[in-house]
Amino acid sequence: MYLNFKQRDLVNLEFALQREILGTNREGGYLSTTLNFCNTSRYHGLLIVPIDEFSGRNHLLLSSLDETIIINDKEFNFGIHQYPDTFYPKGHKYIISSELNKYYSITYQVAGVSLRKDIIMLHKQPQVLIRYTLLGTHDSVCLRLKPFLAFRDIHQLCKENHIADTNYQKAPQGIAVKLYEGFPTLYMQLSKKNDFRHNPHWYKNIQYSKDKEHGGDNQEDLLVPGDFELTLTREKPVIFSASTTEEDVKKLVKEFDHAAQERAPRDSFENCLKYASGQFVIEKLNETRIKSGYPWHLSYGRNTFISLPGIAIATGNTSLFEQVIESMQQYQKGGLFPRLISSHVAPEFNADGSLWLFWTLQQYERWAKVPQRMLWKKYRNTLIAVLEAYRDGRTFPQVHMEENKLIYNQRYHRPLTWMNGTINEVPILERNGYVVEVNALWYNAVCYALDLAKAGKDREFIAQWKDYPKEIQEQFLLTFWNEQKGYLADTQDDGKQDLSIRPNQVIACALNYSPLKESQKKSIIDLVKKKLLTERGLRTLAPDDKRYRARCEGSMQEQEEAIYQGGTHTWLLSFYIETCLNLYGKDFIPKAEELLDKIDEDILNYGIGLISEFYDGNPPYSGHGCISQARNTAEIIRSIYLINSYKENNSHK
Repeated sequence: MYLNFKQRDLVNLEFALQREILGTNREGGYLSTTLNFCNTSRYHGLLIVPIDEFSGRNHLLLSSLDETIIINDKEFNFGIHQYPDTFYPKGHKYIISSELNKYYSITYQVAGVSLRKDIIMLHKQPQVLIRYTLLGTHDSVCLRLKPFLAFRDIHQLCKENHIADTNYQKAPQGIAVKLYEGFPTLYMQLSKKNDFRHNPHWYKNIQYSKDKEHGGDNQEDLLVPGDFELTLTREKPVIFSASTTEEDVKKLVKEFDHAAQERAPRDSFENCLKYASGQFVIEKLNETRIKSGYPWHLSYGRNTFISLPGIAIATGNTSLFEQVIESMQQYQKGGLFPRLISSHVAPEFNADGSLWLFWTLQQYERWAKVPQRMLWKKYRNTLIAVLEAYRDGRTFPQVHMEENKLIYNQRYHRPLTWMNGTINEVPILERNGYVVEVNALWYNAVCYALDLAKAGKDREFIAQWKDYPKEIQEQFLLTFWNEQKGYLADTQDDGKQDLSIRPNQVIACALNYSPLKESQKKSIIDLVKKKLLTERGLRTLAPDDKRYRARCEGSMQEQEEAIYQGGTHTWLLSFYIETCLNLYGKDFIPKAEELLDKIDEDILNYGIGLISEFYDGNPPYSGHGCISQARNTAEIIRSIYLINSYKENNSHK
């Protein structure tokens, strides 16, 4: 197997607890935990689902499920939980192997008994299935299952209380519980007859080590309503189902088999990327959205446009572009796309999000070979609305075009670029004034819209905007280019350039319509290679800067600062690779492939088969943040596509 772990790693808590698995239902729900099923974060659990009654936010219903086998009146508990100063029980010591392919599997062995546990989350359903198979020489064993319930928002923690309804209702071969009003009913059922013993009990002070590391609340009380007991016979699997709907228990075994057959394999780096990319596509309520990351991120405008090309390329689905953009158009207000894509909140805007739409359509045109006249016909009004919103500044005055034709960011109560970290609502970075990637995207957007308009023979638009590119380019270079340093300022305000060496200038190099000369791009790329390029992507700040933070550690403020003051971000690597391919041609292909090989090496280190939100700026480049991020995954996929396209185009010459 491509993603597998041996006994020596799985019994090592330091190793196993740093590695996490993820399953999703493609509707926003998910399951996530560590390799040995010990939850180390409030975001871990076996059934997490969005609840419409609570503004569509994700809520944790089933936190964990402990298994105990009974052999000759002796009990062996395979569960594992962390408490202050101890782990109990210590079921990890019985693990002999695990693997992740179409689903996650783990095998326990004790007293001559081998028990295989397989877990899968069904697509388009709020349901998780866990299959138990008895292996080895024993004909049968007694299996006891103990569910730990939370019924809470994923960002909160649960404490023992007298409000929780500890009663249950009978369900076919299981029970139905609902701890609090407003929540859905949780049905826990088995494919085989069993005895449920009702014995509600709070397990207190379960500790989450990752939350503790981040300096927040880190202990929780979970309710166990009782336990299920049944006889498990050799080679005859039993399925445990947790769902918000009552299930037909006769179909559970076949449902697991059918779901497994339909899953794509994760047997190579590229197949892992493809699988992960599909997990970000959320189809619900007649919308198709891109979830920005698991476990806690939502759908955001900027990340949707950045992630969409790579995800569509991975799935081979050209119509996905139009489905997502059509869904996004429902949220366009005054020409701009909101920061958060949600019908439950009032729209807020950022500096660059809407401009990424033009870049997205450029990738769509290239990959799907869509004629420009068709793109203009379909998206003309949407694109013009975006350009006019930036030009006129009526919708979001904090970001508007000045007389010099550049986009200006006024100071705001929150950061407006992708470097949006805050501590106690105070921005880590003040990127105000003229921002380099915002204005590079603005130039690209205007130039591309004019090309589309020419293909569509839209004389009115051309007449109105034709003089903009030259003025924008001239002012861009005057504002950002520093001839003495040989690179672009990150921002400029009141005539003062911020010459911090950051990766945002690489975006300006890679865009189809770049305001830069080739010699300027080469100068920038040389600097980025020397100062920012790592095995996981591009650093957010050069190491010789006094503000540089090499690792995400220390206080909450220090950890947050590390994200944008040195942390490595993978999605930026694609812009570096694309620029180098354009500059150096086929000679750069081996180096590009070498960079992607380094990413390949990481998918066994944090989120298994996944690409993390960001990495440390220094070796060993440990992963941090969410275990799977859309734009990182998507842009590595697009990088592979760019390399393969370059090879193919050159082979025909």
